[in-house]
Amino acid sequence: MRHPAAGITSRIRVDYPFGSPNTEGAVRLRHGAEVVFVKLLRGYRHWPLIGTLPPALRDQALASPLWHYEADVYSAGVGKLLPDGLRLPVVHAVIDLGTDRMAVVMENVEVTPAPWDAGRFARAARRLGRMNALLTRHDALPPTASRSPGYLTGLHYASRLQVAELPALADARTWEHPLLAPHTALRSALDRLAGHLPAVIARLATLPHLMVHGDFSPQNLLVPADRPDEFVVIDWSMGGLAAAGDDLGQLLVGLAHAGMLGAGDLPALHEILLTAYAQGLADEGAAVPEADLRYGFDGGLLLRSAFTALPLERLGEPLTTDLAELVEARLALTAYLCDLGPGLVPGPQGRTGISC
Repeated sequence: MRHPAAGITSRIRVDYPFGSPNTEGAVRLRHGAEVVFVKLLRGYRHWPLIGTLPPALRDQALASPLWHYEADVYSAGVGKLLPDGLRLPVVHAVIDLGTDRMAVVMENVEVTPAPWDAGRFARAARRLGRMNALLTRHDALPPTASRSPGYLTGLHYASRLQVAELPALADARTWEHPLLAPHTALRSALDRLAGHLPAVIARLATLPHLMVHGDFSPQNLLVPADRPDEFVVIDWSMGGLAAAGDDLGQLLVGLAHAGMLGAGDLPALHEILLTAYAQGLADEGAAVPEADLRYGFDGGLLLRSAFTALPLERLGEPLTTDLAELVEARLALTAYLCDLGPGLVPGPQGRTGISC
């Protein structure tokens, strides 16, 4: 295929809040009757927030090849190992744009408008279990994936939580906002949980580890309109070894974070996902004790989502009904995630010591 800009007749910018520092943006390009999706990858030196990292982490990021990890996945043969019902998008070309930038030109998947139901969640979780087991058995992720147990969770803690969220949540001015001020119990619970995160990370590192996608949310599982029982797995941006069950966290909360699922729906869905995932592992002969799966699921979820659910970046906006509704939903999500704490951190005499 030619350069993605060659001969195009229309260009549609994809307006989506990409969370990865290595995603510069995306566009859909039309060339005659053909439409392709073009994702633009960038090195860390082009990330606007690179200067916010501590010097050691900044130097590590600048020297890292992880910025093109997603492109590496598409050329590593991962797609050949995915179980039935999961596939990668068709990639037409990976184009080096120079100066630590790449364009990945792939199929434009037309997705079904049908909402996710319990059956779809269960299918995704079971196939995820199979995928994690297969990728691990064949050591299939590219060389740029981390193979150090505990590294990915530790990196998230050091490069995001300690740098941004934890300082903001510890700042009394954050909780003076009128939408947050009444929630003193939640503030206290988050503060207590923050102090226990190193212990949770250490415990996660001791569990059985599997090769993970890293952000297996419904938003990254495209459901084709013509094959609604299939999933096209995209956005491979944080892969490597993590505790078994870790990938379930974003599958659970992705739609809740987007306002498409209520926090009250999460407890029942949590058990559906855990059961289906364990079945997927068993399908591939990869048995993991339920207690370890549950801790990997909940510990990763606590670390990844409990301190990032509140929309702190929007608290400077004028107070509107939309903002109030968003904050209310995210408060409920944060409270649900906080309630995972007692099962993860032992208190005195073996009793749990955290409560929301």
